[in-house]
Amino acid sequence: MLYDDLFIRLERARWQLSEDIPFDDIDPALVSEQWRHDLRHICLTELSALYATEMFIRDFYADIDFCSFISIWFYEEMKHHLVLRKYLERLGETFEESELPALRLTFAPGPAIETLTMHFCGEQRLAHWYTAFSEQGPEPVMRLIFKTLAADELRHAACYAKYLRKAVINKPDVLPNILRMALWMLRSTNDAPKHPTTVTEPSVVAQLEEPEYITRMLNWYLPGRDHEKPVQRRVLALMGELSGTQMLSMRDLLTTIRTVESNAPQAA
Repeated sequence: MLYDDLFIRLERARWQLSEDIPFDDIDPALVSEQWRHDLRHICLTELSALYATEMFIRDFYADIDFCSFISIWFYEEMKHHLVLRKYLERLGETFEESELPALRLTFAPGPAIETLTMHFCGEQRLAHWYTAFSEQGPEPVMRLIFKTLAADELRHAACYAKYLRKAVINKPDVLPNILRMALWMLRSTNDAPKHPTTVTEPSVVAQLEEPEYITRMLNWYLPGRDHEKPVQRRVLALMGELSGTQMLSMRDLLTTIRTVESNAPQAA
């Protein structure tokens, strides 16, 4: 089981809310109303880990190893929600618990391997976004928080990658589905960003006051078409490893999909 090793690795890298985030050093005067608004939306979006965990436990019911890992993922993702909420509370912002049930979602069942691939790509992309916010945020503690969260998301992506490798070893015929979902996730733009919180119907962010906040933030802090190259590079590296080919571009990924599908046994 991968869970045994992942538990130890993630525990070794884990940061402490009460020790590693200097809440007393926060300077509220540096945080604009716009940033407060956006931080609130990011904080509520992180709460969606609860809905995703329910989905994982349901759709991966027979996979004890992966469901065990999700216990760690859920803990760390909910800590992201908590640290952002505690930061906002230091700014004088409050959350009404009675309002949170209005954000609840139940995701429709879907193919487990595609869900796993989507979340691998999503963690890569969210780490990329958080890194940008850590570099451009107006307040030092805010920047530290986003840097910390970005590192967590990259570790989570690495864990999902391990489960994708395990899946291909145990059942090689899942590879085309992994490659197709990776290609679909990589075809993302600032105006239609693809992340597990944006692509469902209804989506997590659609429940918020300003569903377009991600698009607006990306156009401000990650403008241009080429900013996603780090995400593409990391996703293509894993897809190349799984398929035994070198991938340097999305065109390479598309070519590999066609090759893999043409070589796959045809159903009777």
